[in-house]
Amino acid sequence: MNIRRRFIIFSIILGIVPVIISTSICIAKFNAKNKELIEENVIASAHDQAMHLEYFFNQNISDLKIIAGIPLVKDFLIDPNNKADKKNKQDITEEVNDILNNRKNQQFYLNTGILINNTGVVIGSSDQENIGKIKILSKAELQKLEHNEVVVTNIVEKEYPNKKTKSVVIASPIFFENEYIGAVANVINMSYFEKIVNDVNFFEDGKIVIMDGNGVVASSNSENLTESIDKITIPNNLYEQWDKIDFDNNHNGVIEYTIGGIEKIGHYSRINDTGWIVLSSVNWEKFNTPRDKNIFTIVILLIFILIITIISYTFIINHFSKPIYELLKVIRKIKQGDYRDRFIYNKDNEFGEIAKAFNDLMDNIEKNKQYIETKNRDLQSITSNIPGGVHRCKIKGGEFYFDFLSSGYLNMLGYEKHEFREIFNKKIIDLFYENDRERVISETKEQLSKSNKYNVEYRIKRKDGSIIWLLDNGQIIKNKDGKVFSYNVAINITESKIIQEELKHSEERYRIIMSQTEDIIFEWDIIKDTINFSENWKKKFNSLQVMEEVSKKIYETNIIYKEDIKSFGKLLNNIINGNTYEETEIRLRKTEGDYIWCKIRITAMFDEKGNIFKAVGAIIDINKEKIKGEDLLFKAQRDSLTELFNKGNTQNMIEEYIENEGINSNSALFVIDIDNFKAVNDNLGHLAGDAVLRSISSMLAEVFSEDSIIGRIGGDEFVVFLKKISSEELLYKKADELVKGLRSNFTGETKEYKVSGSIGIAKYPEHGESFKELFENADKAVYLAKKKGKDNYCFYKDIK
Repeated sequence: MNIRRRFIIFSIILGIVPVIISTSICIAKFNAKNKELIEENVIASAHDQAMHLEYFFNQNISDLKIIAGIPLVKDFLIDPNNKADKKNKQDITEEVNDILNNRKNQQFYLNTGILINNTGVVIGSSDQENIGKIKILSKAELQKLEHNEVVVTNIVEKEYPNKKTKSVVIASPIFFENEYIGAVANVINMSYFEKIVNDVNFFEDGKIVIMDGNGVVASSNSENLTESIDKITIPNNLYEQWDKIDFDNNHNGVIEYTIGGIEKIGHYSRINDTGWIVLSSVNWEKFNTPRDKNIFTIVILLIFILIITIISYTFIINHFSKPIYELLKVIRKIKQGDYRDRFIYNKDNEFGEIAKAFNDLMDNIEKNKQYIETKNRDLQSITSNIPGGVHRCKIKGGEFYFDFLSSGYLNMLGYEKHEFREIFNKKIIDLFYENDRERVISETKEQLSKSNKYNVEYRIKRKDGSIIWLLDNGQIIKNKDGKVFSYNVAINITESKIIQEELKHSEERYRIIMSQTEDIIFEWDIIKDTINFSENWKKKFNSLQVMEEVSKKIYETNIIYKEDIKSFGKLLNNIINGNTYEETEIRLRKTEGDYIWCKIRITAMFDEKGNIFKAVGAIIDINKEKIKGEDLLFKAQRDSLTELFNKGNTQNMIEEYIENEGINSNSALFVIDIDNFKAVNDNLGHLAGDAVLRSISSMLAEVFSEDSIIGRIGGDEFVVFLKKISSEELLYKKADELVKGLRSNFTGETKEYKVSGSIGIAKYPEHGESFKELFENADKAVYLAKKKGKDNYCFYKDIK
């Protein structure tokens, strides 16, 4: 058997076997990749919707906690009867309901907001008809709330609070002093879940189902799964497969099942701490058909290639092998560096022409070889010293295609020399940063319309995906064959461009900030001891924009409130002593002469040696916030009727004083109970009762010094804590003044009512070393004073 026949046989064998192997591998990899991609898409869809749903639950819980933290809501739960008149009670109830109603109006999916007490009874609601209802939540759910756990129920369909429509209740517990006092809850309809499902574009036949922990469907775009996972009317094994899943240990997973004879693949994702589940699924059938078609096409194509290959091999061997083998011998010698051998073929045919042309070419190559090598060395020396790289592009139809890239240019793009083929013949525009493409094309065309040279800056994508800035200088040259090339030198200007952009952005930000803000920016030159202020300084404070001799004048100026000069001086000293950043709050005098609260922020600047030379800062007007904060603090600490300290704040202040400043001093606690107050309140009305309480509060403030702690701890009960008692006579004097000050008459339609006070006094530390002990002992003394006929006072020591 000659070599040609052997070559044909081996070519056929070597052609068929690789085709079969490669086809099998392609099919197997295609199937595996196809299934993997489908599973990834299904998983991604379920995961995305689960994240949306989890975010939705967390957002509702966060909103509920905000409502739960409102003092008014807690007070309403602690004392729902309000111990005040009916009008006040009604006002507070309306305020609580308004809070819930405002929340309802803000969210389209919110049916109602409710407030329940610690027995599960609704005492506040955005819908009045729900107030007084019970069994909104189950016993188990109420127990979870009592254990400080947030409750997200399964879907419920009750008359209350959701009028027998599908809803879910999210409840957050409310505690006061570590004691459960109730909860605030949102009753949510299915609108949000339907929106999640309707917004999903998940394959052509992809399905999304959102269901609760019992498998009841909240929203679905599946025509078969609309009510519950165990109530599908057509044949299926979904519930059987579903029942096998251990959701407690497997919150996410893939599930394959059949429904209506259609095989499906799905992914479930369970929402943490709720039991709710998102299920996404897609039909296998939609992917099997195109997969099979693609496989069939690949097989046919490979067979066709095999046949063409065999035919080509046969034709080449029969007609071209001998002269080609001779030519190959010469080429092998040339590869070894021998340029003297020639291809000898004397027949008058195509191979003869090839032989003559080849030999002439080799003659020219040999002559020019040394010349080219010399020029290449020169060119390599030039390009290697350029701080960037060189590239050449072929221009076809106005598009630039890479034709040559120097090692420096490849290095800028992040490629090695052996990776040149990856970008060879690619459009250079495809590597440009997308936002720069239109600009570069426009600038290049404009410059080339005037000359054959152009200069552009652009961002280009490196192999690793990072972006760099290049300055590209190019020149268009047409060779003797009429082909057009662009020869370019590109330099990496990323660092300078970043600095330029940062400077530009910084200047723009400063311009915008200074035009829109009322804050005053200043620069303190520490070496020159001067401060330069922005323009709005003079307008707001009627002072020069430049302050010289700062370290001296700062203690002489009247711009800073006298008591705050020390604080501001400390801030400057801290900066001088090396602190990088400082801030403080001081009062500054405005143009009108009034002082306002301002926040001063200052940051130090250091030179190359680490020495501070400047500092920049801002002066921010916080006067409104400061006043508002002080007003809120006053309201939080005071009784709303008398403006005395409330019970909780009174106790805290007394305990803090005893534990700190007053631990080694003598003090006394007065507990005052108003005699016959109930008669005035019941017969003359609450307005008269309020007037009595306000009158008594004013009297207490007159009798005791500002240093004393005066508070209202109940309806007609007051306490006064007298600090640093110099003598026991002072106690008797104050007690006598109190008894006289409490005596007053109030006239009704048929009768005159007398008001007086019974006072109990306990001395610290003789009668108690804590607020609790002092209060209990003083209260016992009050009881003794009542027993003695009221309108008098007793010390705890008087009790036998």
